[in-house]
Amino acid sequence: MPNDRTERTFPAIRLAETDETASPVQARMALLKQLAARMDEQHSFAKGDFVRWKPGLRNRNFLDYDEPAIVAAVLPAPVFAPESAGSGPYFQEPLNLVIGVFLEDDLAEFRVDQRRFEPMTF
Repeated sequence: MPNDRTERTFPAIRLAETDETASPVQARMALLKQLAARMDEQHSFAKGDFVRWKPGLRNRNFLDYDEPAIVAAVLPAPVFAPESAGSGPYFQEPLNLVIGVFLEDDLAEFRVDQRRFEPMTF
């Protein structure tokens, strides 16, 4: 693995709105911009709604993409993830949605960041 950052390469990423001649770094930047914009898309949820991960924003392993979850509660104020290490991926994550999922044939509830979810329609 190269030590020099200038030698570092990223895998090729193809996006519909990305120029085919873009470098891997430019493609990665475009993808990051797209994911950040997706995170900013807001949805209103209510108890009983079905939701799923927004593409590219899954940060937990308990629910696959396109797997339905049911909204059990929308918290009036976010609870912040108690991750002790400030550099961890869950540090200060605003948990403001309670979702129910099937976990080993039982209903399990998780607190999640609603910005990472979108409504699931049938």
